[in-house]
Amino acid sequence: MPTSPPARRRPTWPELPLAVRVAVEERLGARVERWASNDGGYSHGLASVLETSAGERVFVKAADSSNEFTQWLYREEARRVVALPRSVPTPRFRWAATLDAAPGDAWEVLAFDAGTGRPPRQPWRADELAAVVGLAGRISDHEIEPGALPEAADELPTGHWDELAAGEHPGLDTYDPWVATNVERLGALAATAGEAVRGGSLVHGDLRGDNALVEQGPDGLTAVAVDWPNAARGAAFVDVVGMLPAVRLEGGPEPEDVLAAHPLRPGTDQGAVTVFLAALTGYFLASSLRPPPPGIPHVRAFQRAQGEVCVAWLRRRLGE
Repeated sequence: MPTSPPARRRPTWPELPLAVRVAVEERLGARVERWASNDGGYSHGLASVLETSAGERVFVKAADSSNEFTQWLYREEARRVVALPRSVPTPRFRWAATLDAAPGDAWEVLAFDAGTGRPPRQPWRADELAAVVGLAGRISDHEIEPGALPEAADELPTGHWDELAAGEHPGLDTYDPWVATNVERLGALAATAGEAVRGGSLVHGDLRGDNALVEQGPDGLTAVAVDWPNAARGAAFVDVVGMLPAVRLEGGPEPEDVLAAHPLRPGTDQGAVTVFLAALTGYFLASSLRPPPPGIPHVRAFQRAQGEVCVAWLRRRLGE
């Protein structure tokens, strides 16, 4: 079973332009004395825990103007994280700023309290998987008022099965032949995914092992979520279902085995789960067949591996 791609190297604190470092320290109100880089994930920017002369630990993310998509993600996160209820299990957001390093070189910077936990181990341990599935449940327990966050139904990627059926992404025949044989039927199933994911729950939108921190506390293992640019309002099952392909790749159980051990909340529409999975499968398949995005060549392999998990899972749910 393939695993998630190796960690990427991000810029480190000393590599940031002096003007940006000075501006960050001014906002922190203290000098940065030590730093540790988090090289996981897929964005290009700085992601470091900074330890200051005031004895604080602050997690800072920063991206320069050459990384337009990463900057957009950071702006979205800053816009959405302030709408989260205070009781959401996530480190406290401190501030966001656009800082000029030089004319024409603006940096987007976000600062949070540094989480005290660590990413789940790979391969997944049963207790840590239970903690992160429980985290997804705690997130979805928060009811979100209409308009407070974007609707997951409106942000769900669409049209991927149509692209695959039209042959826009050569290479579909490198997947299980069942996919090409049923591409139009699967596209019709996925077409209703928008309605399938409607709901009033908080959705993280990208909950995986690299976006969670686990920690042993006095009452057992707990987990918190980080990275919220995709926060939305939707169905309570979205985060659990969405994370399971990556869990499988990282040495965890088969998705249906996870759901058997950690059932979705009572009343969950199982048909809606299958429809969402069909949409997710189309997204991973079509994305994996595109050219790699600049600076992130390994993401296509990760998407392909998740697509393969999704195909097998979808066949199982459809009884095929």
